[in-house]
Amino acid sequence: MNELYCTSFVFKATRYEEYRDGQCTGQGDISVKIISKTVNNRTAFPYKFAMFHLEGELPTSIKRNFGIPVFGRERGDILEDRIQYGRIPDNFSWNDPTDPIVCNIFANKTCIRFAMMNPLRIVEFFGCFVLIGD
Repeated sequence: MNELYCTSFVFKATRYEEYRDGQCTGQGDISVKIISKTVNNRTAFPYKFAMFHLEGELPTSIKRNFGIPVFGRERGDILEDRIQYGRIPDNFSWNDPTDPIVCNIFANKTCIRFAMMNPLRIVEFFGCFVLIGD
């Protein structure tokens, strides 16, 4: 997983699943590219951001362009089975239900998950990495 942490990549998704309240609310075949690049924005925040761009026919309501904070290895970004950018806040209201606040990149390199709030839901994209690094 270390080769993926804070590294630019392109992930080609061929299938998705969406969950809300533990129930699958959507699934199917897709053709979506997830493009990510990590940027430093030290003028506004003391940490990096993983910037994402989604191309293709999105099967669900999710932003095409967004950023998620990278808190650092020492703050738990690398878990046993995944990389995690962002966190779900303890008590925070999020007005935009299409804006992802967490990204999980799983160690098996076949799944990328985004979590959105209000209502809390996750969208999992299944596929493979077609490019890792610049």
